[in-house]
Amino acid sequence: MNLQQIEYALLLQKHGSFSKAAKKGGLTQSAVSQQITKLENELGFSVFDRRQKPIQPTPTGRRFLERAQTVILEVQQLREFALQLEEEAEGSLTVGIIPTLSPYLVPLFINTLNEKFPKIKLTVREMMTTDILRGIVERKLNAGIISTPINSGIQFTTTPLFYEKFFLYVSYKHGLFGQENIDLNDIDTRDLWLLNEGNCFSDQVNNLCRIDHEKDFKPGLEYSSNSIDALRRIVEYKGGLTFLPELATLNVSPSQEDMIKQVKGKTRVREISLLHTVGEPKVHLLEKLSEVIRESLPQAMREKTGKIMVETNVRF
Repeated sequence: MNLQQIEYALLLQKHGSFSKAAKKGGLTQSAVSQQITKLENELGFSVFDRRQKPIQPTPTGRRFLERAQTVILEVQQLREFALQLEEEAEGSLTVGIIPTLSPYLVPLFINTLNEKFPKIKLTVREMMTTDILRGIVERKLNAGIISTPINSGIQFTTTPLFYEKFFLYVSYKHGLFGQENIDLNDIDTRDLWLLNEGNCFSDQVNNLCRIDHEKDFKPGLEYSSNSIDALRRIVEYKGGLTFLPELATLNVSPSQEDMIKQVKGKTRVREISLLHTVGEPKVHLLEKLSEVIRESLPQAMREKTGKIMVETNVRF
């Protein structure tokens, strides 16, 4: 038995056919078939039931492949550990980041990351929270940067990065514009523009304002978006108000900075964390990424003390 045979078996399990597994592995169909037959002969049992379409593991084969997946992951970890021994951060990372954060966070740290760790190749994918979590589990992503905490039956390793305040963005034409600190109880939810339902930032705003969409949220225009900047434009031209996460306030033009208002009372924040699966082989690169992100932000945003975390309602 060798690692290649195990990898071929895992490819066949994933794709359900010898032709697809061979194509994905850059091999011939006969090569994959021969190697898996050799593996089964050595094991003394059939790993796959070839009569089924698509091909499925046998009950015994399924148990074997579960352990095989763990072995392959441990081998990957060993390879990554060997790179660490050279004391040089090198390799590729694919990270999912939620849309309400990505356009504001990435520009803050990307130059520093390139300067400090030029051999780390970072690919950022802007994705919704559930898609990020699914991508991590399916190993299409090494990690995700999302708002936490989340409720999940899957064990993730979570590293809090920073705590982002909620601000209000209020039209010049709105009655609350003259107030610098706005009480949430004074907000008429009919004037409030929100992101799509299912967006974790929108869910957090709902929790802040205790919004019942069927009863309270009835805007004159129905606008569907996952873009914070799009909501800003609606407020500027249509009126009303919306919520902004702290980093999104940094690129507001000086002429419109007075539209940014504090939320009265205790500081409400969303916790932003980096998540990955237990045993992620590139954890040492993710540690470097976390380090650079935190260094790129003000000290006040990195501190949790005295802040109230708003729940995300995320279940996965």
